[in-house]
Amino acid sequence: MSLSKIVQAENTVPWSDLPLELTGLVLHCLPADTDRLRFAAVCRNWHFSSMQHDLYPPLPWLALPDGTFFSLPHSESFQFSDSLGYHSSSEEWLFFLREGTCSLMNPFSKVTLMLPNMLSVRSINEPVEIINGPVIGGFNMFAFLLMISRISIWKVIVCSPVLVAAIFVIGGIHTVALCRPGAASWLVSALGNRWNIMEIMFYDGKLFVVTSRHLFSIDIGEDDDNGEPRVSRIELVIEGPLSWAMGQKIIELSLYLVESCGVLLLVRREARYKESYQSDANGVRMVLDVNFLVFEADITSSQWVEVKSVGDDMALFVSKGSSRAVCVSQYKPWGNHIFSLEDGTWDWFWKQMPWSCCVCDMRSGEFYSPPEAAWMGEKGTGTWLFPRF
Repeated sequence: MSLSKIVQAENTVPWSDLPLELTGLVLHCLPADTDRLRFAAVCRNWHFSSMQHDLYPPLPWLALPDGTFFSLPHSESFQFSDSLGYHSSSEEWLFFLREGTCSLMNPFSKVTLMLPNMLSVRSINEPVEIINGPVIGGFNMFAFLLMISRISIWKVIVCSPVLVAAIFVIGGIHTVALCRPGAASWLVSALGNRWNIMEIMFYDGKLFVVTSRHLFSIDIGEDDDNGEPRVSRIELVIEGPLSWAMGQKIIELSLYLVESCGVLLLVRREARYKESYQSDANGVRMVLDVNFLVFEADITSSQWVEVKSVGDDMALFVSKGSSRAVCVSQYKPWGNHIFSLEDGTWDWFWKQMPWSCCVCDMRSGEFYSPPEAAWMGEKGTGTWLFPRF
């Protein structure tokens, strides 16, 4: 063997011995969960290294009801057959509702949590007065529940390993319900008797609830007698302007609460009547104006403050189930954009979109379906997942 080859062989360092700082640089260039998982699977040292770095959360997964998953931004699909027919999602959990039976499943770890049957409901122990708001007492929720046979669930969120919250639709009322996994009953609040609840989020140790314009915070404790969840305090945190309510030309309204960099944001997707009309083969129809508005919840001043930008390094992924602000510094074209999924509402809007995902550029306010939307697969409702591996 020549001297040069001997020297070269002696100076060769195995890939598995890459310094920690170099593996960190590689990992920071990988925005997708699948890429990071494959990196960690190369060898023991790289697996160890992947756990030593403080990385930005990866881009979300997209789950479709047929069990097809995509790890953004890639178009490669994965089949999760046990995820067929989910109802909605919460972070890394899929929520299933089958003939009244409720359950949560993590499609990645396969952990399953059983929840009370949808029809097993009771009134929750809660105060009759709202801080900075009116009294909600005097309404017998239990008697009302006995008279109503039409009960459905709009949304479920996992607040902690021992607390799950939901928006229940009881008759024409949208209200809050709580339970512990494995419990026998859902515990329903009377808050929805005065305002229809449109969105909920667990943030900073409290449950935040949004109507068409108001923001409430709910403190949840534990009943000393039976250990069940109880509401210890309800506060009207922000009373929104009257112009926010349904009406005044707003015909469709979807709300999404998102935490971004320690700030609570409200994303409003609105469809309004415009003054102009358009004629087509079917006669005259109203032209609609669709836009996204983003507001910061300024708790100190008790008001909504409009936000024109979330920054070039951040993007908002919103859906009926899970919503989150994600750093996209490694995927700059997606910065300062809102990614919204078809969720079973606004059928007239989604019919004109080539994919079941629309993107709003916060700089211009324009909507489009991204060219990268090959990862959307077939059109249909979907949800974002944010797993923690």
